[in-house]
Amino acid sequence: MKIRILTLVLILFTNLISAQKHNIVNASLAFKNEEYVDAKKYIDEAYETESSSNEPKMWMVRAKIYKIISFNYSDLDDKAIFKATESHLKCMQPHPKKENKIIIYKKWDEKDVFNGLIQCANKLFNLAVEAYQEGNFQESLNLYEPIYKVIKLDDEDQLKSIKITTESILHNSYLAARALKNNELSKEFLQKLMDINSKKPSIYSSMSDIYLEEGDDERALEYLTLGREIFKTDQGLINSEIDLYLKLGKSDELIEKLSNAIELDSMNDIFYVIRGTCYQNRGDITKAIFDYNNALKINSEQATALNNISSCYLLQAEPIIKKMNNLSLSQTSKFKKLKLDLRSLYLKTLPFLKKYLELNPNDKQILNVLVEVYIKLEMYKESKEVKLKFK
Repeated sequence: MKIRILTLVLILFTNLISAQKHNIVNASLAFKNEEYVDAKKYIDEAYETESSSNEPKMWMVRAKIYKIISFNYSDLDDKAIFKATESHLKCMQPHPKKENKIIIYKKWDEKDVFNGLIQCANKLFNLAVEAYQEGNFQESLNLYEPIYKVIKLDDEDQLKSIKITTESILHNSYLAARALKNNELSKEFLQKLMDINSKKPSIYSSMSDIYLEEGDDERALEYLTLGREIFKTDQGLINSEIDLYLKLGKSDELIEKLSNAIELDSMNDIFYVIRGTCYQNRGDITKAIFDYNNALKINSEQATALNNISSCYLLQAEPIIKKMNNLSLSQTSKFKKLKLDLRSLYLKTLPFLKKYLELNPNDKQILNVLVEVYIKLEMYKESKEVKLKFK
């Protein structure tokens, strides 16, 4: 009797395994016949059953079914792209017994598996961008997550060629986390970007901003300093550092720090530019002009110095214009004197504006400033030429 019971159990067990493998066969046939609802039903049953859930053929069929669903019939399953990616990744795992082979190399060409995987990653990335644009920030983060595993397998850099990299995913994920106002997650993504030596200087000012929000001024300064050490000439970081020192009431400290740096390296134009900007921000225009001129002696194409020194001269013109407007009609001699002073300032400004625009010809705002300066100097021909260029 015991032998008979054992035999029945074995028969039932064998039939169960056979039935589950039959699900894989049915899913494959339904897929070939483009019956995707049935294909999904059968492969889901095979996936959810322990005896067939890790069958190599199951992963192969599931990858094919969910790839076509995610690309063409996403209304059948809103998680289809995740399932397609998971299945392709499983198919790409090393074979346990065959060296240099993937798990289902006999049933499905490795190149086809890999190409399907790349398509899935591209789809995930595009969906993540769309989700972010629509304000679905958590969904965007979820969609980016599986792509990291695909990048590790992309020895041919196919994803890199379409600008899908670890750096781009981390940066976009940071933006989503920031939009969610999740400071801890935002800092985590920024730190990972720093760890891979990201070429984005803004990650340091972004990290600084988060710490500043949290009231940790020292950490905020620390990250700006770290960023400035790596990206010495980045104007965004320079401005952020200056703004933070001023916000914290430490402009004197920054100027002292820069003065010490200039003593050690008097041929560094950036030090003069930053100190000049500090002076300009606190209204010490004469010292600012002095520093900008020093920067330009070292580097005649220092664009920030050219732009800032122009703005300094134009700032000096404002009180003169105010005085002229306040004069009575009888004060002609004073008016003429002030007009000469004003003309002198515009003439001083002119070469710096022109040089700056040689380096940045598409800066429309400065082109407009140059037009105005030419008009003030009654150089109408030159003003007209600049207007034509502007158009």
